[in-house]
Amino acid sequence: MPYSHYTLETLKSLIEAAGLAGYIYQHSSHMLVLQEALNDDGSPLNNFIQHELSADQIGLQFGLRLLDNKLEFLIGVTHSNQDRGYEIGAGNLKADQRAFNLLYAFYNFPKAFYLIHFPLAANSTQLEEEIEKQLFQLESMGFLDTAIKTNPMGEQVKWMKTFIVQAALDIKVRIQTSLL
Repeated sequence: MPYSHYTLETLKSLIEAAGLAGYIYQHSSHMLVLQEALNDDGSPLNNFIQHELSADQIGLQFGLRLLDNKLEFLIGVTHSNQDRGYEIGAGNLKADQRAFNLLYAFYNFPKAFYLIHFPLAANSTQLEEEIEKQLFQLESMGFLDTAIKTNPMGEQVKWMKTFIVQAALDIKVRIQTSLL
């Protein structure tokens, strides 16, 4: 799906009209970030998940980057845990990371921020592969492999990984639909 004919202003207008977020932040002349992302029904999107054993928390934000007529889908991921030895502040984010507000999960400050990116036109398999490569394979994300629940069919599911992929896919598809 070609997106080269869009300007950032056009993208912002279409996304606002679709009601995807309470506010859309424009960073520089090339990036939009959905602040207060919304579900289809207008209710706030659940953008936090917490591991039930380790108390590790993940916060998600979504955005678009338009550079050189290429439109990328972005996922900003904050990781928090009980380790008070290190906390990042907004001043520690670099380059395009600065477009994302740090999401403060419960009482923990983020310990890490990751920015995942891939073409908006990527299909669901490509989306999952990029999230796997850019996030799930990081050593610091090892706790995601221990977040396991049994689904109604009796299968063991890595529920946090599934949640991240499904939330990203849902928002990506909603963005694409808003651009039709």
